[in-house]
Amino acid sequence: MSKKIGFFAKVSLVALLAVQVGSAAYAVERGETPEAAPTEYTLSWKSLHMGTLISGKVFAKTTEETRRLAELVEAEVAKYDDMMSVHKVTPLNEVNLKAGEKVQVPCEIAQMAKTAFEVADESDGAFEPMIGPIVNLWRIGFGGHEVPSESKIQETLKLVNHRHVEVLQKNATCSIRIEPGQNMDMGGIAKGYIGQKLAELLKANGVKHGLLDLGGNVVAIGEKSPGQPWMVGLQQPDQSRGDYFAVVKAADVSVITSGAYERNFVKDGKRYGHILSAKTGRPVLTDLSSVSIVDADGAKADAWCTALFAMGWDKSIELLKHRPDIHAVLMNADMKRVAYSQKLTPVLSITDGMLQAFPIEQKK
Repeated sequence: MSKKIGFFAKVSLVALLAVQVGSAAYAVERGETPEAAPTEYTLSWKSLHMGTLISGKVFAKTTEETRRLAELVEAEVAKYDDMMSVHKVTPLNEVNLKAGEKVQVPCEIAQMAKTAFEVADESDGAFEPMIGPIVNLWRIGFGGHEVPSESKIQETLKLVNHRHVEVLQKNATCSIRIEPGQNMDMGGIAKGYIGQKLAELLKANGVKHGLLDLGGNVVAIGEKSPGQPWMVGLQQPDQSRGDYFAVVKAADVSVITSGAYERNFVKDGKRYGHILSAKTGRPVLTDLSSVSIVDADGAKADAWCTALFAMGWDKSIELLKHRPDIHAVLMNADMKRVAYSQKLTPVLSITDGMLQAFPIEQKK
């Protein structure tokens, strides 16, 4: 049976005050601590950026410090929103608008693009960051409810190829050039990348432990308390949000899940999910219902989630046997079988006793 879990374990807290910074809502709380231990305050916040609900929880020794951290996080998230959002004028959108020209971009975009292209190569195109023209054709999750014609799909597929993209860096100046008609879509990696950068920023500012949630992409900073990792639930694909089939003990890692169970549309009795194939130009036909990856590199985890989901059960298992650096949990479309990377055994607990779960032996 699946169970309910929040991303934050229940802690008995007494609210001290609430503050508002930018568009984010914050609650500052004082945690219960032994009398001999220093007082610690908890900061919880929620913010909406890039169409994603971002929430988090960090700890500090003073209320002033928690508010400073709140302002710091909000400013950083706003920076990435202004840099990468597809809903307004941003440097990433400018690359697409000026396709065919070399466009100077913040080096964060170039860095993220390089990681995306590496996963695209290693996954044989199962993850393809230049799938933008196909995404725009279908618009699943963005108001699209029609199936494009086969001729239009095939015409659009000709534009999907990351090997035609130039990513250049000279000293601290970075630029990207894509071919005319191409469209760069970083939706399959951006949240993982940004979550990782937010965690790095908080650590650089003295945060020892905390938790971030970027629309389901969870980033664990340190441990919940010394010797006690954060407990992150893996979503049960056929149940409401918050139902989980497994729990990951997480510390200084991202836990990211991909699946087609939230963004889709139904046409003539057939369901079309939002994860699209760069080979067929259609929603992927996969026998996986979800993929979760645990990795210290959030960008890599995000991209590989999409890649494995597109590859399906058998190909993903075969790849994982030879990639001990990828720590994944696969839920079969039959909702009865779960396969997971052997190296996750110490931190993964399958809580749904009805599932057939087995480890994937991985070569060293």
